[in-house]
Amino acid sequence: MRFLRGRRGQIAIPALFVLPSLFLFVYLIFETAKLSREKIRHQFAVDSATFIEMTNYSDFLNRSAYVNGAFPQRIFYEGFYNTCIEKKNNTQGDCGTQGDRLYNILYKNGAFPRTDQAAPDQSLDEQPHWFLQFGGAGSGKNNNPPDVGSGRLDLITMQDALDYWLSWDDAEDIYKLYVQIYLLLGSVEDAQFSVFKRLTSDHNFFRKSYWLNTNDAIDAGEQGASYFPPSSYQFEPKPYCIQEIMIVGNKPTNNPFQPYVQWGPSHPVPMDSSIAGCQPTSGLFQAEAIPQTQLSNLATPHAPGSRFGLVLPGLPVFQNWGRGIIDKNYFNVNFMNTVDCPGATGGTGPCVHATISLSGGHLWPNPTPKFQTRLYP
Repeated sequence: MRFLRGRRGQIAIPALFVLPSLFLFVYLIFETAKLSREKIRHQFAVDSATFIEMTNYSDFLNRSAYVNGAFPQRIFYEGFYNTCIEKKNNTQGDCGTQGDRLYNILYKNGAFPRTDQAAPDQSLDEQPHWFLQFGGAGSGKNNNPPDVGSGRLDLITMQDALDYWLSWDDAEDIYKLYVQIYLLLGSVEDAQFSVFKRLTSDHNFFRKSYWLNTNDAIDAGEQGASYFPPSSYQFEPKPYCIQEIMIVGNKPTNNPFQPYVQWGPSHPVPMDSSIAGCQPTSGLFQAEAIPQTQLSNLATPHAPGSRFGLVLPGLPVFQNWGRGIIDKNYFNVNFMNTVDCPGATGGTGPCVHATISLSGGHLWPNPTPKFQTRLYP
């Protein structure tokens, strides 16, 4: 019995080593949890800010694509599809015995873009690409950048006046309505671009979103914002315009042998501008375009931007953690000074990384408003 009672104290010696090790293990878990919490918080912040910032680009491109194609096609369809112009030779046209549709005549003259994928009153949503283009004399505007030629649009041509019973008064009304339509489209696009520039010039959405989710310094997000255009890559959409319009119509005369004569202004009518930055010079808006290489940069891989050995498509965004978040831990190790982030520029210490991609649509030609933002955390 004395021998058994003497062994009870032997546990005290191992306990002197086990208990401190247990406490060290608990502290290690605690310090690791703090690092994990900061990593998750900053990763969520940069993911959210990156997605929100790129959404500004996708929204602008989608809205501009509507202005480029779907809107003018719908407007001209509603206004001119059921307007028929009789032929002077009394032959049938696409309106039957009533002649040809003004909608088709203006399209042939290159006045507006449309598609033949579906009937003008049917939706194009199921189509992956909307093949909306200018027709006939305006086919040069289907290039990227659009080629407006001499900058002159023959809205109603001399040949139209010879072929159709189109009076001068009607030609003048068509001209006024056409100018009003594209002045409105130009002012809408100008407003959209102004809003886009205001939202993205300092990348306020990225910086403020990052700050609200991390409570770092208010300027901490400037590093991540620098990876977006125009700081890192070009993004320069520009409007293209025509400078003058010519119209010709038929005027009645007192000559019984020639009751009508073709008449038009002595010079094409110069166009006022409703949008800033017109290419090649000020005039009436026709389309917004951006070089395809600049759009491709938003959806192609850029190093560094790999994950698990894969190179992800899109812009890589790096953001270092704010200083002073975790200075020294229980073990007197300064994590902020001992860890570095390869690939990040403009900062030191640990960082979080996201890749953001923008693709799926077309601005010009074939404007298709299906741009989507995809985030790779």
